[in-house]
Amino acid sequence: MIFLRSKHNILSNKLFVLLLHGFFLLFTESTVGHHSVVANFDRNSVLEIYGTVLSVEIKNPHSRFTLEVREEDGKSIEWLIEWSDRNSLIRRKVDIDQIKAGDQITLSVWPSYRLNHVGYFVRAKLADGSTFRDCGFREFRQAVVNSTEFNCPEANGTQ
Repeated sequence: MIFLRSKHNILSNKLFVLLLHGFFLLFTESTVGHHSVVANFDRNSVLEIYGTVLSVEIKNPHSRFTLEVREEDGKSIEWLIEWSDRNSLIRRKVDIDQIKAGDQITLSVWPSYRLNHVGYFVRAKLADGSTFRDCGFREFRQAVVNSTEFNCPEANGTQ
């Protein structure tokens, strides 16, 4: 049997490869756009900021707070504070209603490497003096692996 390669077959193969690459580029763009905490926030540095919560959005794929912070000169600066997704927070039994718009709080955040006035939530000191934090994925995963009940008292504004 003799196999003949025509110009048509070569052209259609090249077109197929080109379309396949385009398909992968089209659908991998969203994964490149998704960022990790480690890549974007300095986990070796914790900033404390005090201000008024302007908005709270506990949602997927990321939750966030907007905090109005008054600087020493009286100027107001808005901070964007990112946090984990709603589903993970609920699984980790975090009382997501602890922080509300209008609350005056002190937030500890990991600052963004690239953006001013952007951070990642570490913990909050609420107006009543209680500490609120998310114990995080590592502790939750360990409880699941060990088949133990996950408990994070700080996730509910206790000390």
